[in-house]
Order: sequence, then C-alpha cells, then structure tokens
Amino acid sequence: MDTCKVPTGLVPALHEAGVSLADVLAAAGLPSGLLDMPGQRVSVSDYFAFWNGIRAASGDPSIGLFLATSVKPDLTEPFFLAVLSASDGAAALQIVSAYKRILTPQVLEISSNDRAGEVVVTYDWPEADDDPPQVLIDAELAFIVEMCRRGTRNRHLAPRGVHLRRAALEAGADHAAFFACPLRLRARHDAIVFAAEDVATRFSTHNPQMLDVLLPYLKANTPASTRSAVSRVRSAIAERLRGRRPTLQAVSKQLAMSGRVVQRILSENGTSFRQLLDEVRNQHAQGYLAATAFTDSEVAFLLGFEDPNSFYRAFRAWNGKSPSEFRQRPKTARRMTRGSV
Repeated sequence: MDTCKVPTGLVPALHEAGVSLADVLAAAGLPSGLLDMPGQRVSVSDYFAFWNGIRAASGDPSIGLFLATSVKPDLTEPFFLAVLSASDGAAALQIVSAYKRILTPQVLEISSNDRAGEVVVTYDWPEADDDPPQVLIDAELAFIVEMCRRGTRNRHLAPRGVHLRRAALEAGADHAAFFACPLRLRARHDAIVFAAEDVATRFSTHNPQMLDVLLPYLKANTPASTRSAVSRVRSAIAERLRGRRPTLQAVSKQLAMSGRVVQRILSENGTSFRQLLDEVRNQHAQGYLAATAFTDSEVAFLLGFEDPNSFYRAFRAWNGKSPSEFRQRPKTARRMTRGSV
C-alpha cells in the first residue's frame, strides 16, 4: 500500500505558524501520538486527513503557502537538500519529479513548450482514491516556487502562471500575492508555468559534491510506483504484441529498467511477466475473435504464437473453450469485448 512520509520540518513549521499539532490531529481524527516518531509514514487517506486538519485547526486559507516558506528544507530532508544543490531550476525540477516519491506517491510531470519559451510542471496524485486537499496542493505548488526563489536568491522570481482545478479561492487567500502571477481557476490540472529563462537561472546554492552523495541515496530509497509500474509493463507488452512475442528483456529495455527490477515489481504485486503476457494476449485474442473476421491462424500470428495449435491450446486454457466456440457466443456477449483490441 502506498504511504506518505510527513516531512520532518513540517511540525516545527506548524509551531512557527502558531498551529497546535494536537489540534491538527484532533481535527483530522487521527491518534494523538501519530507523529511522536520522526519520519513517520502514514496511509494516503491519513495524510490527506492530516492536511485537512491543518486547514481546520489554523483557520487560515493561506496556511499551505505559509508552511511552504517556513519549512527549513535544507536542514530536514535529504530530498530537499538535493533540490537546493541542483545546478539550476530546471535540474531542481527534474530532481523533484524523479524523487518526490520518497515522501509521497504523487507525480510531477515536466513538459517544455519551446515555441512559447515555457516549462510546465503538472501536479497529480494518480493512485489516490480521493482528490488531495486544497491546502496540500497549495503547499506543494508553493514549495516548487519557494525552492526556485531560494536557489536563485531571487525573492521576486514568479511563475508565468498558476493553474488550479478549484472553482474559486477562499476569501482572504493570499495566492495572488504569493505567486505574483496570473491565476487560472477551473483548470484541467493543477500546474505551474515557468518562463524557460527563469528555470535556467543558475542556483547560488549549487553543490555538486552534495549531489554526488545524495542522488545515489535518493535512487536507492525511492519506492517504485508499483501499480503504475505494472500498468506500464502491461502497456509495453501490448505495444510490442504485433506479430511477435514480447520478451522480458525487450519490455524492460523499453521501460528503462533491468529485467530483475521488472520481475521484482511484478512479484511484489502478485503477478509475473508471463501472467501479464497471457492476460494481454487473451484480451487481444477475444477482441480479434469478437470484432474481426481474422482466421485463427491470423490471430495466432498477431499474438506472436509460433503456430495455430499453440494459440488454440493457450486460448482453451485461458477461457475453457476453443476460439471457434468463443466466436459462436451470442452477439450481445461478443459486443462486450469489442473494445479489447
């Protein structure tokens, strides 16, 4: 199960904001001793409840922004220290994107628009069952801006724009003053847009020696996004399933992982490469048989089987019936599989 690490510097930042940790935990409905141990990890739902508790206990619609500027990242987390040790904003964003999972199972995607001279950072929790609290989104987006300001020692550095999914800001919120850029509400994604020249500004805090020490540590301690990793393996198998049998080595190379890592991730999620291959082949086989006039031999070729007999035996093992028997099902049943291919 995915878990979140409460940043070590967050509790002192709450104290600086005049917010009682006991009040936060009570408002969140969490145990009073939950954070007695530094570096405590909690479930995603408890982490979201914790941030909702921060908003409730503080009564401040801008508390997320305040906390992002109050945490002493250079003294609390190796991840934060690595971000500040980057050569410039662009390198810092890459570190955030690559290693944020050390703290939480969130995703930051970075894309460039060379024509517009922009870099876009999109924030998401693709594996969470619920939407993250607004106060947490505020803190995460503000953290990115704060790191760029600290690294460049330019307190006036501002994004070109901040996009927020929410329909409106709370009364008294200081978002416009903090970000000092246009805010777009009802956006498709929570995101920040930077001028490419701003993120290319060299960090005065750049420390290559520190990075040499920290990056191997971050790589070794960043948990894999297991559910998304399994989905990526499944997708890679499907992409290569065109008249050939995908191999573990080929799929691993496509995903920039070693075969051993892929096998470990799949094993930890109760599956295997062979099982995923069979599932994808069966899904595609059902789609071909239901929605096309391909012969069994043609389907066998498309799925990478050496001969039709091998396909016949595999299909019967998967479904308890032969390909021809599957084709003879009622039309209403066949329609259900037409989206499989």
